[in-house]
Amino acid sequence: MGWADCGMDSKGRPIGYAHEAKCDEDGCDEQIDRGLSYACGGEHGETKFGCEKYFCGAHLFSYHMAYRYLATLCKGCLEIVRDA
Repeated sequence: MGWADCGMDSKGRPIGYAHEAKCDEDGCDEQIDRGLSYACGGEHGETKFGCEKYFCGAHLFSYHMAYRYLATLCKGCLEIVRDA
């Protein structure tokens, strides 16, 4: 099994780069897939820093965290991490 089909998220949506989707940002119709490249926090599912949603490049932001870890986060998660 590869990363093309990784099962379903908690909302019942198929995840993995083989599954076409639209950006989860309200009002954005950008075509993406539900692969790791578009996942808030860089992982499928709820993570320490991510929200289990998928965003286009215009709605994901890079954030340097401790120990040279680079996270890609949506605007909402970025604000939470910066305020912590």
